[in-house]
Amino acid sequence: MSKNPTQTTASTGESDGNQSVDECPACGGSELDTPSGIPAPICTTCGFAVGTSADPQIPLNDSNEEGGTTSNSWTTYYSVTNSTEQQIATALEEVEAVRDELSLSTEIRSRTADVYASAAIENLTDGRRTRLTVAAAVCIGSREVGYPRPTERVARAANLEAKNVKRALRCFQEELDRGFTETPPASYVPFLCSDTELGSEIETEAVELVQELPDAEQRGVHPVGIAGAAIYLAADGDVTQRTIAEIAGVTKETIRVRLADFRSEVVE
Repeated sequence: MSKNPTQTTASTGESDGNQSVDECPACGGSELDTPSGIPAPICTTCGFAVGTSADPQIPLNDSNEEGGTTSNSWTTYYSVTNSTEQQIATALEEVEAVRDELSLSTEIRSRTADVYASAAIENLTDGRRTRLTVAAAVCIGSREVGYPRPTERVARAANLEAKNVKRALRCFQEELDRGFTETPPASYVPFLCSDTELGSEIETEAVELVQELPDAEQRGVHPVGIAGAAIYLAADGDVTQRTIAEIAGVTKETIRVRLADFRSEVVE
């Protein structure tokens, strides 16, 4: 994806004037990440695409004072010259479209971009909707950084059917040389608590409840269902089973079954 004439080449550490680019112009951060196949490094602190012609005071989709968001497009930053570059630009914009609903940190978005680029290199994105492949990449990327998002929630945010996202996810897991990332139930607790606006004390207690549940009760069980049930118990009436089920992307029956496990094995 070619850059506009005014853009610096931050990914190589040099600009058009051969000056070193070693910090983010938006926030001054020095940690820059360059996902494979992505045309510019991304600041791991604020998410700004370094080396672009965009105003560094207005990062991509940043919130304004009125509570809205700016609509700076990745295609504004780069000159798209072919269909492959257009596909990558569109994918990056799809990530930004679900950023707020899924509370995607800069680290997760960067890893998602890396997963998508790897899939594109292996031609796994060919013939598939960009939104679908991005959703699968979000699932893998969030798992790899240790803060997974429930597949059902990702599908809902992307306006897709969960079964299609799961199918694409399985394909990526089988074909990409990234290894299979386990998603223990406790790893879902931070996102679910954040999404239900529950405090850190409830989050800590829910994690402890999950850790007390015998491994035998966790095998072959949807981990996000276990996490949801633990949060419900820890919240002690501050949140309903229906709310937990909707946030986790599972049925109320799943929450009830997992609650029974906790009550028989952990809670006296």
